[in-house]
Amino acid sequence: MKKLLSPLFSPLAIAFALVSTLTGCELYFGDSDGGDDHWTYCANDGYYVCDGDQCDWAGARCPDEPGYTCESDRECAAGCYCSDDGVCEEAGFCSRDTDCPAGYTCDDRASCIPEGCTIDTDCNQGEYCSDEGTCTATCICATDAEAQDQGYANCDEVRHTCEPTPTAGSCQGAITCNIVEPTCAAGEVALIKDGCYTGACQLIDGCDLAPTCEQLQYQADCTAEVASCRSVSYGTNCTNPAGLACDPSVPNQVCTCANFVWDHCETRTTASMSTPAPAGVFYDVFSAN
Repeated sequence: MKKLLSPLFSPLAIAFALVSTLTGCELYFGDSDGGDDHWTYCANDGYYVCDGDQCDWAGARCPDEPGYTCESDRECAAGCYCSDDGVCEEAGFCSRDTDCPAGYTCDDRASCIPEGCTIDTDCNQGEYCSDEGTCTATCICATDAEAQDQGYANCDEVRHTCEPTPTAGSCQGAITCNIVEPTCAAGEVALIKDGCYTGACQLIDGCDLAPTCEQLQYQADCTAEVASCRSVSYGTNCTNPAGLACDPSVPNQVCTCANFVWDHCETRTTASMSTPAPAGVFYDVFSAN
């Protein structure tokens, strides 16, 4: 049962009784010069670990509470971790990974935990918990921009850790399968995961990574990125100042076209600016009637 610390008794007076009755995650800190003077107890505000007369609060819940279960390491006292069975288990304290037994790592609670994980906070700074339940290294960051510069989706600014592509997909990525791109609304782009379109769309303003010009499906979205993107419309029935039909094989002619139809958005490069339009049509560098 949960033990309450009475003000009528000193910590040393009740140390032996409390240590002898604790079950679950009983912490062992090793021998000090004067012998093993480390002990634990449960008070009405949670779990404490002690070194002689000095006791420190270690968590809000006591591992020996009836029906106690845990879902994450942080629900266990320092020096313990949450096992796959939902029980707090002792693994010891640490300041670095090498202080822990083989197969364990040191977390930000200075506690040894198995290298596996259930949530991101089970992992060290600069790591996230993968779908396979392992702590996977990414990078350290302070802002989303810093994480994206290093190829990740965003920054967990609390843990200063780069987060990977969201499970829902990303706004950027190479397409390696034959799933057809979905038609999105203006201001949105199609999401990509594992080289395929997911069938879902994402607001451009909420993207994990900036979409490429080629992913933009609407002229207004393309022209909004005028510094990096070139909006391509095809003109028809185009003539030069002499009234003769424009030659589609000649790039950047001065032509007047009867109308324009927007076709696509492309990355603005010297090569793309000089590429002729297909026969019979012209880029929107020309004027329309």
